Amino acid sequence: MRRRDFVQGIAAAAVWPLTARAQQSASARYVRALEEIKRDYGKVSHHSEGTRSAYITRLVRLREEAARLKSDTWQAIDAEIKEHPAPKDADGKALSNLLVGQWESPRHDYLYRADGTWTMLPADPDSTHGTWRIEGNQYFDTAAIDPSQTFQYTIILITKRDFVFTDQEVVFYETRIK
Repeated sequence: MRRRDFVQGIAAAAVWPLTARAQQSASARYVRALEEIKRDYGKVSHHSEGTRSAYITRLVRLREEAARLKSDTWQAIDAEIKEHPAPKDADGKALSNLLVGQWESPRHDYLYRADGTWTMLPADPDSTHGTWRIEGNQYFDTAAIDPSQTFQYTIILITKRDFVFTDQEVVFYETRIK
């Protein structure tokens, strides 16, 4: 073994516990932040749609930070977010108006049009596309493929900035581009 390899091995072994401790403390910080946000929400005596929306927005920002720093706490945050869907009797027309525009997800960008069609961006003749609609707190998405298949999701939140929805297993996040 060369001396340089030996020294690098010793240095890596010395740094590893510090790295592991830093990752644990980051996860612990997110767990504490999640518990604090949940505690604040629990103190509210009457949960209006405004307080629910603000609560979910705080969770979404926490989740973004946890995911960016690769903390596994995002799973606990997703589980809490799924527990608070938009009301079943939500105004589908108002939510539809909020959805119209360009959005980005971690994988793709999308354009939702007011006529109920969507296109994966960049929009060209070969882009994946389809139709969408909202009924209450349910978002329906049909891709223009053969055979067509419609997927149903539960809306958690639609604001001018965030579109959060779930298929009961996975929470999906989109952020408005324009």
